[in-house]
Amino acid sequence: MTHRRRRVPLRGSDKWDLSTVMFASDWGRRGSMAAAAAVTLGAMAAGYAYAVEPRRLQTVRYRLGVPGLPAALHGVRIAHLTDFHVGMEGTRQSTLRRAIEKVRSERVDLAALTGDFTHNGVWERRADLFRPLTEVCPTFAVLGNHDHLTNEVATQGIVRRLRDQGVCVLRNQHADVPVREGAGHILIVAVDDPRLGYDDLGRAMRGVPAHAEADRPAILLGHVPDIVEQAPATRFALTLAGHTHGGQLRFSPLKRFTPLELPMIAGDLDSHYPRGTHVVNGNPLFVNNGLGVSGVPFRFLAPPQVAFFILTPRVDEEKDVDDPERYFFDEE
Repeated sequence: MTHRRRRVPLRGSDKWDLSTVMFASDWGRRGSMAAAAAVTLGAMAAGYAYAVEPRRLQTVRYRLGVPGLPAALHGVRIAHLTDFHVGMEGTRQSTLRRAIEKVRSERVDLAALTGDFTHNGVWERRADLFRPLTEVCPTFAVLGNHDHLTNEVATQGIVRRLRDQGVCVLRNQHADVPVREGAGHILIVAVDDPRLGYDDLGRAMRGVPAHAEADRPAILLGHVPDIVEQAPATRFALTLAGHTHGGQLRFSPLKRFTPLELPMIAGDLDSHYPRGTHVVNGNPLFVNNGLGVSGVPFRFLAPPQVAFFILTPRVDEEKDVDDPERYFFDEE
């Protein structure tokens, strides 16, 4: 005996339930695919930030306008390196050596090093890097907060090892530097680490004129960029600093400080001047991304940097006195 299967029409509610299940299933698959893609992209970004960018040494070059620059100083070349962090996981010794070799090959007149030579405040043999640099140009340095992390005895050891390699370490001091075989002079004013309160700009400037000198441009060296806020207005042709690592993990497209600088804030690297060129009270400032890493062994959109500046008497008079484009010109 054969029974016919009775077709029972779906009720409206049954149709809705079935379509809902199908809809949810489709979106569930899409969500899973999106999550898998996000994990893959995150892993790729992390791999790049660990293995690639810390080795991707970037060279930046500027012509720096110095009003009244004497002819003897036209074309003087200055190099800037900072934040070596020897001893930190993720700091690449090969990057440090390449940066120093890059400066050597440029035949600069002066090199400035703005701190954090070590990561834990104790000198390591791997940090004996600077003799090749001091053999080709006068090299001046200030200390950073990581160079003070242990105790004063260890800090003095760092100073001694730098001086043994020919580096002139200045701690709240200044130096009159002859360049081009004495044809001209540059004034270096250098403060000890401002982050931990070792700076004393008044002491560093003791005995030098309070106002800019046309025939002797002055350069201020400090580990933390905000030291420029203590400088007398229009006193310095250039201030060089590091500390921020350019954000190290950079999420902001801007060079000024924004709420997106969360990694800097969490890493205690915050500054009003996170990277690049600025002017504060008529004092041009450059903040270098640095060479090593700190906190985490990653860099993202903030590659290690070596910076070069060529002095020129030209400034853009049409720009405001606190506009970086008045003084800084990309070198062609």
